[in-house]
Amino acid sequence: MRILMTESDPSGGAVAGALLALEGHEVAYCHPPGAPASTAPCAGMALEGHCPLADGDVDLLVDVRLAPGPFTLREAGVMCALRAQVPVLVAGPTPSGTALDEIASRCDPVDLVETCAEAVSPAGPAARRAIADAVRPLLHRAGTRPQVQLVEVDGTVHVYLSFLSEISTVLAEEIRQAAAQAYTRVTRDRFRTVAHVALLAGA
Repeated sequence: MRILMTESDPSGGAVAGALLALEGHEVAYCHPPGAPASTAPCAGMALEGHCPLADGDVDLLVDVRLAPGPFTLREAGVMCALRAQVPVLVAGPTPSGTALDEIASRCDPVDLVETCAEAVSPAGPAARRAIADAVRPLLHRAGTRPQVQLVEVDGTVHVYLSFLSEISTVLAEEIRQAAAQAYTRVTRDRFRTVAHVALLAGA
């Protein structure tokens, strides 16, 4: 999952971000830990900077708040995420005087890793991307790539990988196993999954 971190206090999200990275998540920061002091309010406004939300592929924004208090300028990324329709998770007490209790999810910082995993939709873009990334190395030698579709039926997520050109039985089984393992990993085994590999009709 691609996670954007912000925080109420300088470097308050550094530890949480490191733990999420160890879990295999791709982590970006509104205010990179250890970055030199700057007049820019965030990474997107820094000289030659880039806002991770500009690419449109952030799955979740995590706002780390280690203590109660009002909303701070360091948390402006929350507003950017909400405008971009990116889900927001507050790790810690929600800022006073805001509506984040109603429009954002919340968790205790010690439960952040598990809660982020729960934010993954069973058939959403983060899961599809994890599968595509897992099978890409196997397909490099075949010179092809599949269409990936996820369908949830009665609590089971079916992963369909469809090819326009024929692939060997051995490669198909390797791809099926890699897809299933990637899905289980990104969702932390919260859903039963079955992976299918097929040749598109008429190919």
